[in-house]
Amino acid sequence: MYGIILVLIIALLGGFIALLGDRVGMKVGKKRLSLFGLRPKYTSMIITVLTGIFIAGFTLLLMTIISNDVRTALFRMKTLQQELLLKGEKEKALTTEVLKNETALLWVNRQKEKTETLLKKTEEQYEEKLVELQKTKDELALEQRRLDDLEQVTKTLKENKVALEVERERLLKEIQAFSSEASLLRENLNIGQAGRIIFLEGEILGATVVEAGSDQKKIQNLLEQMLADANKLGLERGARLKERQDYALMLTKKFSDLQAYAASLVAREQPGVLRLVAEHNTVVFEPLAVSFQYFPNELIFKQGEVISETVVSPLLKEKDLLDQVLNLLLALRKKALARGMISERQYIGENLSLQEVSTMIKKIKASSTPLVFQMVAATDTWRVKGPIEVGINLVRKDGQK
Repeated sequence: MYGIILVLIIALLGGFIALLGDRVGMKVGKKRLSLFGLRPKYTSMIITVLTGIFIAGFTLLLMTIISNDVRTALFRMKTLQQELLLKGEKEKALTTEVLKNETALLWVNRQKEKTETLLKKTEEQYEEKLVELQKTKDELALEQRRLDDLEQVTKTLKENKVALEVERERLLKEIQAFSSEASLLRENLNIGQAGRIIFLEGEILGATVVEAGSDQKKIQNLLEQMLADANKLGLERGARLKERQDYALMLTKKFSDLQAYAASLVAREQPGVLRLVAEHNTVVFEPLAVSFQYFPNELIFKQGEVISETVVSPLLKEKDLLDQVLNLLLALRKKALARGMISERQYIGENLSLQEVSTMIKKIKASSTPLVFQMVAATDTWRVKGPIEVGINLVRKDGQK
């Protein structure tokens, strides 16, 4: 739109100037003016030429003033040609560079596709290896659990082995005790059938715990049941009442009134241990005199209290060391019974850890000097509770552990 307007303006101005020049030429011709002494005809031609030059110059001037493109075409054409040539060369260089980059991009894309394919394959292999690894871990965990189970079974078997060995030694001790009793009985038989001792003074025929707050009827039934059990035991060993061959017991006068004794037990404000014991040595075919003993519940061993102890030498064999441990347990049982403990069947399987005994024996064997083997109460022990929980200490003779 700008170019059309410019052309119209130039055309109008050119026509106006031409018309003006023609008018000037006509007047000059009519007046027969002369320039530079020339003939009017030539003067008119010169004026026409000058008018044309003026039209062309005015047109260029106007276009130069109005249009930046015309100014550039008139005054910077050479520069533009050089810049155009330079830009053409740059365009060629850039085109070459673009082609080169496109070729490189194509190669990169191909490498990318190869890399992506390789990556996908690697990821698939990784997933497979991951599954295999998890499977291996699961199998390893299973084998580890099996190994732990086997170790636990092995440990249990070892402990059972030690326990069986200790129990064997205990039974041997009991056999020895029974052998001694048998020898005593044989000696009694030598005295005569009628003089054979079947119950020793203070022998416990039965024991139980009487709870505080029990009703009198329940306690009386308990007393009667203890007497019935003791009577059965007495008959089995050969005790008899002369007037009644089916009854062996003779209750002391202090306890002849069971109802009154039951009432006295009901009045107790705390539980206690009730025993039925032999009053004196009893021989065969004689009545078994019995009486009750009551021990109110008390703390008989404080935690950490040394119950029994002995000096052990590392030079002894393990069997001899084990014998000493069993002897300490027998001493512990006697001491507990003497203090009114409920249970009289205390043995190593109840008192302390067999594994601990085995460990202590190994420590004794590894020592260079004799040690003091102590059995101490692991917890506070009360009369009505049993068995005794026992711990083991090994100390030097100077008292240091």
